[in-house]
Amino acid sequence: MTDTDPAQSKAELRATALAQRNALAAEERAAKSARISGHLAALLFEETPTILAGYWPIGSEADIRAALRGLAELDVQLALPVVVDGRVVFREWAPGWPLYPAGFGSMGPPPEAETRVPDTLIVPVVGFDKAGHRLGYGKGFYDRAIAELRGNGGKPRLVGVAFAAQEVPSIPDEPHDIRLDDLVTEAGPVSFSQGRVS
Repeated sequence: MTDTDPAQSKAELRATALAQRNALAAEERAAKSARISGHLAALLFEETPTILAGYWPIGSEADIRAALRGLAELDVQLALPVVVDGRVVFREWAPGWPLYPAGFGSMGPPPEAETRVPDTLIVPVVGFDKAGHRLGYGKGFYDRAIAELRGNGGKPRLVGVAFAAQEVPSIPDEPHDIRLDDLVTEAGPVSFSQGRVS
C-alpha cells in the first residue's frame, strides 16, 4: 500500500478516532452520551420516524438508549441491528424486551422477532469529517445494509452518532461510501442534507 491508498488512510484515521473515543473517561462519556440522547430525541421529534433502527452500544460507543426509550414513548417503532449470515438485518425491539448476542459484540432481538425496514437509521460512527463522511469499523456491514435498503426502494434517513472528539480532518470518499444525512454529537446536530434544517 502507498501513502495515498484510501484503505490505508482510513485505517489510520479509524485508529486515531477510536483512540480519541477510548480516551474519554467513563464519567465524561456518560455525561456526553446523555447530551447526545437529548439532541437526538429533539432532532427526531421534528421529523418523527415510523420505524427507527437504533443500536445497542458496545465498548466506548455513545450510549443512545435514553433517546430510544423516549422515542418509544412517542409510539415510534424501534428496531435493532443483528448480523445474520454476514449481513445486517433490523429486528423489532421495544424497551424492556430481552436481548441476545447479535454479532460484533452487540446485543439485539432474538430470531423470532419480526424483521423491519427502517425509514430512519441511527448509525454508530467511529470517525467523521465536516463533509458528512463516516468511518465504521472497516467491515462494511452498514454500507451493505444501507445499499440493500436502497436497492429495495428504501430511502432511509442516516443519522450518525459520535462524540465530538471523533472528528478527523478528512475521510477519503470511495464509490461505495454513503454519506450521512445528519450527525449528532454532544455539541448538537449537524445536517448534511440539502433542505434539511437542524
